[in-house]
Amino acid sequence: MSQIFTIEKLDHQGRGIIRANGKVIFVENALPGEEVEIQILKEKKNLQEAKVSHYHHTSSNRVRPICPYYTLCGGCHIMHMNYDSSLQWKEDKVKEILKKFMNHDISFLIKPIVASQPFSYRNKVTLQVENKIGYYEKRSNHIVPINHCDLINEKMNQVVNIIANIKLDKCSQVIIRYSEYSNEIMVIFDISTDNYNKKILETLRPFVNTIYIKNKTYECIYGNPYIEEKIGNFIYRISPDSFFQVNTKQAEKLYELVRTYADLDKEDIVLDLYCGTGTIGLFLSPQCKKVFGIEINQQAVEDAQQNQLRNQVNNIEFICDDVAKVIGKIENQYSVVVVDPPRSGLDPKTVSYLKEWKVKRLIYVSCDPVTLARDLKELEEVYEIKELTPVDMFPETYHIECVVKLVRK
Repeated sequence: MSQIFTIEKLDHQGRGIIRANGKVIFVENALPGEEVEIQILKEKKNLQEAKVSHYHHTSSNRVRPICPYYTLCGGCHIMHMNYDSSLQWKEDKVKEILKKFMNHDISFLIKPIVASQPFSYRNKVTLQVENKIGYYEKRSNHIVPINHCDLINEKMNQVVNIIANIKLDKCSQVIIRYSEYSNEIMVIFDISTDNYNKKILETLRPFVNTIYIKNKTYECIYGNPYIEEKIGNFIYRISPDSFFQVNTKQAEKLYELVRTYADLDKEDIVLDLYCGTGTIGLFLSPQCKKVFGIEINQQAVEDAQQNQLRNQVNNIEFICDDVAKVIGKIENQYSVVVVDPPRSGLDPKTVSYLKEWKVKRLIYVSCDPVTLARDLKELEEVYEIKELTPVDMFPETYHIECVVKLVRK
C-alpha cells in the first residue's frame, strides 16, 4: 500500500513540505493539511523534490486553476491556492524570512499586504520560441506552447494568437509590452538574422502600435519607437528594453507608499539609487526641493531624461553610473534616500556609506525578502525600522515586493 503523507506547511517557493526518513520533501501543487501520495522527481543528499500522485484529502483553500497549462508551465507557482490564502501566505513568508535572517522579530512593524487584481495584470510578457511559442516547462527548457495566458489582458492574448501562426525563423524570443493608459502594444522579436519573415509586419500591423526586430541592436520596423504609460499624474516613456514595473496598477500603489514613507517637505533633497527610468523620482518630485537619480543602464537614463522633459519637471537630474562605483564620490547633502536595488540587494560599499550619511529617512524598495533581511540587519545599526509593507506585485507566483521606512536613530 502506498504511503500517505500530510503536508506540514509551504516553503518560500510555495511548495508543500513533508519531513520523512530524515529528509525534507518539497512537493509541488500541495497545500498545508492535505493528505497525499507522492512521486519523487529529484533526489539529493538531504532532500527530495516530488509531485502529488494522488490526493486523499484536499485543503479548503484549494481552487481549480483557470489555466489549462498550469501543471506544465513554469510561469505560475500558486494558482491552486485561493487568492486570499496566497496573500496571507506571502505576508507570513515575509515575517518568517525577516525573523530568520535578522535574528529577531519585527513582525509587529509589518503592515497588511497590499492586494492586487489576481489576473490580467501583467503589462509585459516574454514568450520563448522554438518552432512554437510559449513558456518554459517547469524544471526544463522545453517549451509549453500556448495561445492564451491568464496573467495578461485580452488584447495582448489576441497578439499572442496571431504570432503563434507566423513562421518565425531564427527567432528565440518574442516580448509583448502593453500600456493601459494609451492602450498601445509594442512587440519585440529577438531574431539572429537580418532576413526576417516580412509577414511579421504584414500580419501584425493592424493590431499593434510598435514592432521591433532585435539583432544585437534594436530596429523599429513599424510605428513609434516607444509607447507611453501613466502612473499618477506622470506619463512615462517605455522603450523596448526599459525596466518598468509589470503590474501598472500595483506600481501606483507602491509609489504612493514610497511617497508616504518619504514624508517629504519643500526643503528635502532626495537621492534615488537604482532609479531606472525615473519613475519613483518623478513621482516624488512635486513634494521636494530636488531629486538626483542614479542608474547604470544608459537606455534607462535616456528614457528618464525624456520622461523629465515630457512631464516638464525641472527639479530632477539623472546620472548614468554604477551605484557601487560612484557612491563614494557622492556629496553627503541628501535628507532622504530611496533605494530600489536588483534582486541581489545593496552592495556592501553602498550599505557602508548609507550608514555613514546623516540621512533623515531611508526608503528601501525590495523584490527579495532574503537580501532585504540581510541589508536591514546591517542598516539597523544606525537606522530604526519604522514600518514595512508587502505589496503583491506578482499574483499567482511566489514573488513579493516590500517597501520599508527607516529613520536615522
